[in-house]
Amino acid sequence: MKRFLFAALAFLLFGAFLAEMIRSYPGYMLLAVGGKRIEMNLWVAVGALAAGLLLLFVAIWLLRSLLRGIGGGVSRIRFGRQRVARRRLTSGLVEFMEGNWSRARRQLLKSAPRSEAPLINYLAAARSAFELGYRDEANELLAKAETSGEDTRLAVALSQARMQLLDKHYEQCIASLERAKQVEPRHPALLQLLKQAYYRLGDWNGLRELLPQLEKHSNMRQEELQQLELEVYQHQLRDATSRRDVEKLREVWQSLSGRWQRNLELRCLYAEQLHEIGDDGEAEKQLRWVLNREWRPQMARLYGCLTGADAAAQLTVAEGWQKEYGENADLLTCLGRLCLQNQLWGKGRQYFEKSLLLRSDPATSAELARLLHALGEKEQAAELYREGLIQAVADLPQLPLPGREKPLLKTGS
Repeated sequence: MKRFLFAALAFLLFGAFLAEMIRSYPGYMLLAVGGKRIEMNLWVAVGALAAGLLLLFVAIWLLRSLLRGIGGGVSRIRFGRQRVARRRLTSGLVEFMEGNWSRARRQLLKSAPRSEAPLINYLAAARSAFELGYRDEANELLAKAETSGEDTRLAVALSQARMQLLDKHYEQCIASLERAKQVEPRHPALLQLLKQAYYRLGDWNGLRELLPQLEKHSNMRQEELQQLELEVYQHQLRDATSRRDVEKLREVWQSLSGRWQRNLELRCLYAEQLHEIGDDGEAEKQLRWVLNREWRPQMARLYGCLTGADAAAQLTVAEGWQKEYGENADLLTCLGRLCLQNQLWGKGRQYFEKSLLLRSDPATSAELARLLHALGEKEQAAELYREGLIQAVADLPQLPLPGREKPLLKTGS
């Protein structure tokens, strides 16, 4: 209210001042244009000029409003379609994430022609078609995706590789990813897909070549990467053994870094493969290295089966472990076998019997039975064979037998 009163007062004062100016300074204005002269009152000219400027301003304002109205109408027609396309894209992606492949494919393909990002439409529609079993259509949509803009090769290649991986076309998947590596060789998703393809194909050599890149660029957890690396080396060692190629086996081992050669699990496997392929001399060195650092019962049993170059030295080494680790069934069985290699029959018998006192074991029973049979104690050997057999087949059903009133009970180890 105060502002209104103040504005009214200012307007009245300005009107009074203007009236006084018109009365005190009447004046006139003369315009000469060519041969014509126009005379008018000065204040009339000023008023005409002000009215002209006002009309010009109004005309410009009306013109701008008209142009904005026309532009708005065009925009509503143009961008209205884009809003519909965006809504369909959003709806299609929601259906895609929920696994509603048919509806996702339909919504994504409808919005693709007017989509601001047609690459997304075609890639998601291709995956939806793939999930529906439309392999040819999926490939056609991937081709459209590749031509939908610039820098689409990597995204298309990754999508195609994922589909090939799901279809178990591992060689094709690797070929697609190798082409994609020319675009972005360090892409984490690409390296992960390559890892999966090599792993499922069983291409351990290819996977080993990939390991340095996985370590640098794949964002894998350190524990997961180490487990993968261990599996690769284990498979390479076993593959060399399956081909009965001792030189290849040694070559694989020598190619490992010192850190992995000091890995006890890997060294135990190497020793087992050496024994399987017939190189007990080298296997004995590897097992001795392991057992001098850590007690492993299975490796001790294997050590007793080796026929190294010096059986007496093997027995001395194993007796040293007895002092260090104490008496246990596995080590006693190992010592018994080494005694047999050194033709120490009585000592070997004692070790086997001590082992069986600590734990019933079919293999130890068989070793002692074989020794007793060779020593002429056939009845005792037969009893040990029987006990060992029952121990080995511990799940015999309870059945009646001749000469017995009750079924023979199972004998467990």
